[in-house]
Amino acid sequence: MERVSSGFAESVSGLIRRNGRLLLERPGQEPVEVTIRYLRPLTERTELVLLDDKGREVASVAGEDAFPEGERELVREALRLRYHLPVIRRVERVEVRFGTRYWWVDTDRGPRWFALREPGKNVTWLSPSHVVLRDTAGNRYEVQDVGALDPSSQRRIRMSL
Repeated sequence: MERVSSGFAESVSGLIRRNGRLLLERPGQEPVEVTIRYLRPLTERTELVLLDDKGREVASVAGEDAFPEGERELVREALRLRYHLPVIRRVERVEVRFGTRYWWVDTDRGPRWFALREPGKNVTWLSPSHVVLRDTAGNRYEVQDVGALDPSSQRRIRMSL
């Protein structure tokens, strides 16, 4: 694989899906099972890294365009499955008990409830109105624009974070 001075491969080819697994086939080498991740998953969703089953880097690329057209849908699907965050559309209620915040919300995937501890560690403001919450089980929830929510949801978010 050819690398350019920025540390990214100019192109990657040989990505296939076989038996539900994503494989990278390269001439003269055994196929390698890979996972595809964003290098900066919360702030910059362009640069990608391909990791083997032990978490070692196989290749880094500047974006989906580094893959041939026929393989880009495999890349998009892998990223969609890995990074889909439920988007909070409404905050029904938030209760605080012994420092833990219990949230009842309506998301794009239906109603959910979750517990949130230590907002300083588990709340990531990506902009003044875009926030990602991580619950006690490690699940993430996204509010893309706090200002676009109904007034009671906005108030509940601002009071509990």
